Amino acid sequence: MKFLLTSLVALLLAPVTAALADEFAELTSKCDSCHGPQGVSMHSDMPTIGGQSADYIADSLRNYQVWGRPCIKSAYRHGDTSRPRTDMCKIAGGLSDEDIAALADHYSNLPFVAANQEFDSATAAAGALLHEKHCESCHEEGGKTAGRGPVIAGQWVAYMKSALKFVPTGEHLVPPMMERTVASFSAEDIEVLMSFYASQQN
Repeated sequence: MKFLLTSLVALLLAPVTAALADEFAELTSKCDSCHGPQGVSMHSDMPTIGGQSADYIADSLRNYQVWGRPCIKSAYRHGDTSRPRTDMCKIAGGLSDEDIAALADHYSNLPFVAANQEFDSATAAAGALLHEKHCESCHEEGGKTAGRGPVIAGQWVAYMKSALKFVPTGEHLVPPMMERTVASFSAEDIEVLMSFYASQQN
């Protein structure tokens, strides 16, 4: 009897489980439409999100919900690219807490794939020293760790440079220490740091 009841419950729940799986697949498909399959971006202005920490992904989405990050319009890069341009505030605004938790868990369990991008070896060496002095305490292992902050080693530098512009103005919410640090950097500092992060390709 117990086996029959268990089987009956499983049979009744199967359509619900399948429907939820379909809904989540549709949700991740929307994310991958811009960020690339499995969250690996092939476009320099779009960040890779696969392999970032669950905390960072969830925090980022919640910040977008309250306009705590710049909401720049972007075209879809995969699938139906004729769809109207969209932005992260609009997308995040339609997510529930459960959606955010599920997306954070999904993408955090995927591997981070470093972008293949150009860099200057001498400049990258100078950037490594600057990172060690100013950034390593939070972005450990040369920026390769995924914690409360993002993996930055191997992230697209065009995207990071664009994002950093909004940090000193308060338009891109970050911890106060990072805001002060970024505000203290010269344009040259940013360039050498970006060259170092671009050099991290494995």
